[in-house]
Amino acid sequence: MIQEGFSKFFWGFLFILFDFRIQGVDVAPDVIGYILFMVGFKALAEHSVHFVKAKPYNIAMMIVSILSIYEQPAPTQVSGIHVDPLGLVIGFVSFVLILLVVYHLFMGIQDMASKQQRFDIKQEAAQKWSYFLVFQIATLLLFVLIFIPPLFIVAVIGLIIAMIVLMVVLMRFMSKCGRELQREGL
Repeated sequence: MIQEGFSKFFWGFLFILFDFRIQGVDVAPDVIGYILFMVGFKALAEHSVHFVKAKPYNIAMMIVSILSIYEQPAPTQVSGIHVDPLGLVIGFVSFVLILLVVYHLFMGIQDMASKQQRFDIKQEAAQKWSYFLVFQIATLLLFVLIFIPPLFIVAVIGLIIAMIVLMVVLMRFMSKCGRELQREGL
């Protein structure tokens, strides 16, 4: 069960962090990632209360992420900055919910690692949480840079690279947790 739970987190991060749109449609919908997270939380619920605490936030995030499967592309004829008030509200709610979901995920890993006296994994989980938090704050700060186009372009390129690196780092960590906490949990 442990390996299966972390496998779901592995694939869940791929869907949640990979954001590529064609004609406004997300080709890897986040809702699939949150469904995978839900299965992972269910599989690991007996190992930490944090996996149980993450469930309601994850369900809310599943609902919110359905609203973002399709986002109408900004009109190309209009000059200036296009602001969608509903999109801003959805974005803010998503920001808070994803932080809560991922926080409880990493705190659950820390609980599991502590119980198995795997302090290396516990410390690594805290580190990965801080990476995720910094990335999310950096994406939020991107909205400030929209008013400085040259910096905005550089920041977007940097964030795309950071997103790919973070995705790989988190997926590798989930794989490691599945192997090493499974071994100890037997």
